[in-house]
Amino acid sequence: MHQLRIQTNASAVERVEELLFNCGAVSISYLDAEDEPILEPPIGDHPLWSSLYIQAHFVSEEEIKLASKALFNETAVGSQIIVEQIRDEGWQEKFQQQFNAMQFGDLWIYPSWEDNPAPQGLSIQLDPGLAFGTGHHPTTHLCLCWLSQTKLDDLDIIDFGCGSGILALAAALLNANHVYAVDIDPQAITATHQNIEKNHLANRFFTIGNINILDNIHADMIIANILAAPLFELRDKFAQHLKPSGVLLVSGILNDQVDSIIQHYTTNFIHLDTSSNQGWSAISFMLR
Repeated sequence: MHQLRIQTNASAVERVEELLFNCGAVSISYLDAEDEPILEPPIGDHPLWSSLYIQAHFVSEEEIKLASKALFNETAVGSQIIVEQIRDEGWQEKFQQQFNAMQFGDLWIYPSWEDNPAPQGLSIQLDPGLAFGTGHHPTTHLCLCWLSQTKLDDLDIIDFGCGSGILALAAALLNANHVYAVDIDPQAITATHQNIEKNHLANRFFTIGNINILDNIHADMIIANILAAPLFELRDKFAQHLKPSGVLLVSGILNDQVDSIIQHYTTNFIHLDTSSNQGWSAISFMLR
């Protein structure tokens, strides 16, 4: 395996990425070049650092030579192009070791490279992929624990910011009546459709799309595993889409943001409970 690393700016990323893939790159990743933190962006924004490194991997030496030659003619690329050979250290095996089967009450989440731990029970096969959500991050873990301990029978549920669809699938398996899985990221919509098909769940249990699908929808429960900044903006929208005494679970909140979220939401909601895991929290509310 061969690795190429170059420095460029955010405006040139799409052009440079296309060039690298055309030359045979099998993967591309981005690194901050000037210690420029990106915290919580506005809803719909996917910012990059103003100056960044692009790191690409190639299988053959001929492909990386072709890419290096092509980059010399790209004015937005820094003068230094670093090329090196990297050893095969069983990257796939190391990657797979990070994701093992996890149990949440009666529900199991497991990757495709492991056997189903509950072939006669409740299980979801889900691999890391296009969108966030495998159950291993503390925020998703908190939501899955909460869902597994909550009676969902015959409820209509909104998964707001569905990512991989993991919470939507879990709710359906735990006897929800219908799940509305929404996200602003098209890749999340794609990933959710793929994971529903992979797990042979009937599409009649789901409505999937962008936020517009919620027009005139009122649900018994909303789950929103996103971040604190959009949660502050979405309070009134959540209240709008809940039935009277409906329940809201919000996650993706750092522990030191909990009090601010609770204070902000008590205008429309009654605080029910807060749970924490590794510096992150999930908070449940009931609509007043």
